[in-house]
Amino acid sequence: MPARYSRYIPVLSLTGDFILLNLFFVIGFCMLHSTEFCLQPIYILFFSYLNVSWLILAFSFGAHKTDRNTQKKSILFTYIRIIVFFFFFFLMFFQLTPMEYYSRDFIRYLFPMFFLSLLILKFGLYYAFLLYRRWGFNFRNVIIIGFSENTNTLANYFLNNKWHGYRFLGFFDDEPKPSKHIIGHWSELKSFFENNLVHEVYLAGEKIPSSELSDIVETISDYPVKMRIVPELGDFSYKSAELVDYGALPVIKIHPGPLSYWYNQLIKRVFDIFLSLVVIVGVLSWMIPVLYIISLFGSREGVFFRQARTALDGNTFTCIKFRSMRKNHLAHVQQATENDDRVTPVGRFLRKFSLDELPQFFNVLFGQMSVVGPRPHMLKHTEEYRKLVKRFMLRHTVKPGITGLAQVNGFRGEIRNNEDIQNRFKFDVRYIETWSFNLDIKIIFITLWLILRGKLWAY
Repeated sequence: MPARYSRYIPVLSLTGDFILLNLFFVIGFCMLHSTEFCLQPIYILFFSYLNVSWLILAFSFGAHKTDRNTQKKSILFTYIRIIVFFFFFFLMFFQLTPMEYYSRDFIRYLFPMFFLSLLILKFGLYYAFLLYRRWGFNFRNVIIIGFSENTNTLANYFLNNKWHGYRFLGFFDDEPKPSKHIIGHWSELKSFFENNLVHEVYLAGEKIPSSELSDIVETISDYPVKMRIVPELGDFSYKSAELVDYGALPVIKIHPGPLSYWYNQLIKRVFDIFLSLVVIVGVLSWMIPVLYIISLFGSREGVFFRQARTALDGNTFTCIKFRSMRKNHLAHVQQATENDDRVTPVGRFLRKFSLDELPQFFNVLFGQMSVVGPRPHMLKHTEEYRKLVKRFMLRHTVKPGITGLAQVNGFRGEIRNNEDIQNRFKFDVRYIETWSFNLDIKIIFITLWLILRGKLWAY
């Protein structure tokens, strides 16, 4: 398959979808009944409805955008969404007509078998094309104009992922760089195009003088090649960039991450409410009275400790914890340290198993925190760390959490040096940029395991 036939990959993929769809829902149905029965007008209408529904869903969820860069995870989640909505449309037709087309037992086996067959087809095609490209077919010759750290990373992607079908020919730049892949000056582009087959050009516009950029673009435009722009976003995340049109002007919009979308916020909020109610009713309802009785025979300083901390968008909220220290004038400016004499015997037990954090589920229920997210800092520390860590306030673009990715990776409690806060920040940013509901569940289970072992690095 030559490179120019790559456009037929999504066509082939969608054709396979419709073959399986009609094999299961039309031919399978007709095999259970007589041919004359399933060719009645009402049944033909139903079969047409199923095909049109699938076509709409496939285009709505981007199944038609399959290309050489599509990842397996993307394929899986795309078809999970499609099959869920297709099942809804399937049942909805029965609500609109009084006829029954499939028995419940038949449907119980029909959809799982159909979905499994779809996945076998999708991943079969995926690996078939990978092998096909590794054998040297369906390739694209690419060059990069402008050498930079970003374009060098792009070149390494082409060189190390040959199964995607990219053949990296080299860089064109204005001066020698420490890379063996620089094959010429950009003034030599015209002669290179004349003597070599090039399918795609990747242009780092920020690295090219404006006086020469127009000539380079004009040269590229004289040849049937596809041009790609490699943006220079600096410290911003490429994963959160989106091109948005403002009239006739395209603008790169930076999203804080997956949680900037309302549907992800809704999923996270519903789960937060559910889990906080479970903990409040199942644990705190009896734990609070027990700790209150213990305090009556002890320090009589109360059960709860309240402290102002930094919240979403840099705002302030009152964080609730079980009191684990004696009252002291450093409580709001100094973190607990190892063998801290401010910690009470009961408080030491609570802190060892992170039980002092449980009242924060009230903060979660009130919408001030989330179960999982970057840990909130004291106001004084937020001001200190934002001066030490570049882009530190990015971690406040989502709700703070009771536990987080940094905490389950060992960065919890006392911050002793700049490296500690740098590492904690890196994990917080990774969480924000790669959030998924599955990641939250994973962090919660790891947290529970570490708590049970008493190894959540607390004191």
